[in-house]
Amino acid sequence: MSIIRSGFIGFCLLAITLKTYAQTEEHTIVLGKDITYTENGHFKQGAYKNPQGVKLDLNNYYLRSGDKPVLPVMGEIHYSRYPRAEWEQALLQMKAAGINVIAFYDFWIHHEQKEGEFRYDDNLDVRYFIQLCAKHGLKAVARIGPWAHGEARNGGMPDWFVKKKMKSGNDRVTKNGSVEPEVADWYKSLAKQFEGLYFKDGGPLIGIQLDNEMRSNGPGSAGYEYLASLKKLAVSVGMDVPLYVVTGWPGPQVPEDEVMPLWGGYPDAPWTQNTKDLPPNNIYTFTPDRRDKNIGNDMLTYQPGSPKSPIYRHPFLTVELGGGMQVTYHRRPTLQGGDLMALIYTRLGVGANMLGYYVFHGTQHPLSWDKEYPTQESKSTIYPYPNDYPLISYDFESPITEWGFIRDYYHDFKLLHQFINSYGSNLAPMQAQIPADNPDKADNQKDLRYTVRSRGNSGYVFINNYVRHFDMANHSSVVFNIKTENETVRIPEKGSINIANKVYGVIPFNYDMDGVLLKYATAHPITILNNKNKVYCYYAMEGVAPEFRFESKNIQSIKTTGKVSQSGNFTLVQNLQAGKMCTIDISAKSGKKFQILLLTTDEARYSYVFDIKGVKTLILTPNMAFYDAVKDELTIRSVGKAAFNFDAYPAIIPKSKTVKADGSEGLFSKYKVNLPEWKPVEIAFKQISNDQNFIKYIDSLQGKTPAGPTYSIRYNPALPYKNYSLGMPASIPKNVYDVLVEFDYRGNTAGLYANGLIIGDDYYAGSTMPYSLKRNEKLLGKAPFILQITPLMENRQIHFEPGTDLKFAKDKHAELRAIKLTPEYQVVL
Repeated sequence: MSIIRSGFIGFCLLAITLKTYAQTEEHTIVLGKDITYTENGHFKQGAYKNPQGVKLDLNNYYLRSGDKPVLPVMGEIHYSRYPRAEWEQALLQMKAAGINVIAFYDFWIHHEQKEGEFRYDDNLDVRYFIQLCAKHGLKAVARIGPWAHGEARNGGMPDWFVKKKMKSGNDRVTKNGSVEPEVADWYKSLAKQFEGLYFKDGGPLIGIQLDNEMRSNGPGSAGYEYLASLKKLAVSVGMDVPLYVVTGWPGPQVPEDEVMPLWGGYPDAPWTQNTKDLPPNNIYTFTPDRRDKNIGNDMLTYQPGSPKSPIYRHPFLTVELGGGMQVTYHRRPTLQGGDLMALIYTRLGVGANMLGYYVFHGTQHPLSWDKEYPTQESKSTIYPYPNDYPLISYDFESPITEWGFIRDYYHDFKLLHQFINSYGSNLAPMQAQIPADNPDKADNQKDLRYTVRSRGNSGYVFINNYVRHFDMANHSSVVFNIKTENETVRIPEKGSINIANKVYGVIPFNYDMDGVLLKYATAHPITILNNKNKVYCYYAMEGVAPEFRFESKNIQSIKTTGKVSQSGNFTLVQNLQAGKMCTIDISAKSGKKFQILLLTTDEARYSYVFDIKGVKTLILTPNMAFYDAVKDELTIRSVGKAAFNFDAYPAIIPKSKTVKADGSEGLFSKYKVNLPEWKPVEIAFKQISNDQNFIKYIDSLQGKTPAGPTYSIRYNPALPYKNYSLGMPASIPKNVYDVLVEFDYRGNTAGLYANGLIIGDDYYAGSTMPYSLKRNEKLLGKAPFILQITPLMENRQIHFEPGTDLKFAKDKHAELRAIKLTPEYQVVL
């Protein structure tokens, strides 16, 4: 057996043997020595103690809160792109998904569209937004620019500043680290809004990001000196936070004593300046390189010769892991949950110690103050940017949509976050150890992708057999041999594990369960309900037979719905049928007792963990649910069903008469909800455009789709597109919280107008265009609604997903086929 070791901070290559016995695929992993952390003094923090004396500090591997390791989960939402009235609900929805830090851009262009006139009213009230974060126990990180990107007009710079100072679209107007006085005024204005809200004040604001995607070539370079100057400016105006951060890309070297680089990775690259199919994405490999070179490749380039395995002085913290993917005019990706989750597992597996999502909640670009221009990135601004984005929609295919509904993969994120929020303090100090036989080529679809994070003799095996758009080999007989200093842990004890195409997950080993040592579990940890009756929750991964192996010496008794067998000094629990009835009850010789609950994948996906008056409560429902601890209110919203069920453990006491107890199943109490049902009416629609004008326009295109969007923020009936008047309801029905409206259309783009002004839009990508009836409820019964659809031709420079319906581009080109209404019901417990 050959031994390969290559040490660098945070990673080490491990000794591996890959053997084939018949069809058995064995991977032997020799755990390396624990790393020594770089402690304190290597990074200049601001004030990092709150009034209670709790510290938020770090070493070069992980963050600490109150001297304990933490692995934060950060999700981004843009307050100035979302209605103020819906901010609180949005934060509660994010918190319900396990988000505990809120990131947001402060877009300069939104706040100072007229030089010297700063606005913080209505949707621009950042102070109120941060106060809401505090109210609900969420920390906050402000990304203050001045250049933000964020698919904003001018990258977030006001028009007047661009005309006055800038020489290109991403110019920072700096020489030798100089900062323009207008930028200083912006920082000063923003600092006033932040007063009293910093961590040192007991507030939620723990971090400030300076600028974005700034090229920094080391000391003396313009970018390096500019970032240092922005840090100095932020401190001088009173922005005093534990963490000053920047994006680590494109780098290659930022002033790392002053600012900490954050990282990212996306499942696709719709900003890529072509319409070809993309090759397998390197982000799905367990690569130690923190950079995703696809990020910013529309605006930036990476210098050749960058080190493949750099040495880092700071923790691997992320800020832009794809919570979704925003469509561009020329590339229109659609996502599956695995496209997003698999890359998160690879980042965790190589040492990521903060998950930061861009974005977790979709929003919408506001129009200018005078309603004269849109504020999204486009090729038609003062300095043309590389991409044309929808004028309004910034949905990003995020877990929570621009209209406040949830996508199904919201539950996938939530499930992973439950694991992080329960096991993060255990995982964070563990070093990433990348096996030598782990494939490092993105196009390797044959070999198993896996890695280990460990400290001492315990750790987690991370597996990813998922790559967007590509099928991976099935690994039907996998064995992991974990060699510690004192033993070899074979996973599983006998036989092998089946890891099929599209599977990703985590296998824990040598985990201390209240004095009972879990040698391994071929099931995925979910959460720990640390109540009077302690419950460790797991779920059975798809195709993987769940079993638990314990060291016997501290076990007094064990009772389970599965099969128990003894082998030497170990106890093995097998033949488990995952579900709400599947438990393992263990009594330790110390007198401690705990349970293990093994759920199915779907039961786990549809689980929520809420701290209800100090009791960790597991709620099972496929619906959107969130808990307001201030009001002690649990809200469940059901799209489409007025009657539905949910389960809870421990039992809850419903406040609503519409909720009735309905027996029990295993640990769970069952509940029935019966709300008054609304039968949706049809929305009548009528074409109001002239077919002859449309045909003439189609002929003039000569079979070619326009190179960019041709609709505008104001409805123009003279344009030769397909226009439809919509008979919207006069009001939202009683007993219904909201109504999801879905426009089933075919075309290139769709714009929704009310009173002649755009209120929603969509780039066709094969699915319906959604709309919330509640969002603009005040317009119902008062304003005419019109949907305008532009045509799609067979000849087009647009990349669509495989399987997208495009047959209509041959003859129909544009049409509205139907409108579907689905009520959203709400119960408050």
